[in-house]
Amino acid sequence: MTRLRARRLRAILSEYFELFLTTVGVLVAIGVTFTELPGGEKGLALTFLVWLQGFILWAVHRHNWFRRRALLRQMRLMLQDRVNNQLTVMLSVAEVRGRDMTEDDRADLEAAVVAARTVSVEIENLSLESLRSWERRYGHHLPVPLA
Repeated sequence: MTRLRARRLRAILSEYFELFLTTVGVLVAIGVTFTELPGGEKGLALTFLVWLQGFILWAVHRHNWFRRRALLRQMRLMLQDRVNNQLTVMLSVAEVRGRDMTEDDRADLEAAVVAARTVSVEIENLSLESLRSWERRYGHHLPVPLA
């Protein structure tokens, strides 16, 4: 049961990571503000607080970067699975209809198979860097601006 609770707690912290770290920073700021420290020590505490807020911003940025990478990896696996499934269906149909197909039908089917394999290779190579490169190259041709 503790393993399930730990997993659930990690999922909640992961989902609300930014809110959690910001809350910690605000609580520390409130705590420093209401302490009765001498001026020099309070200044040192506030300097530490500024550093802490910078660290929190960096941690949030890094966390979002990892989440985007994980999401891209999941999308790539899903698309690759779907393309490979369609490719398998096309090849199965080609085997079944292989005897009844004309030369033009075979050429069309071969072109479709090559196109599907090309798409599969593109999906395998999909990354944040390739996405950014694509956006720089073709982004201004899209009807909807990229956000």
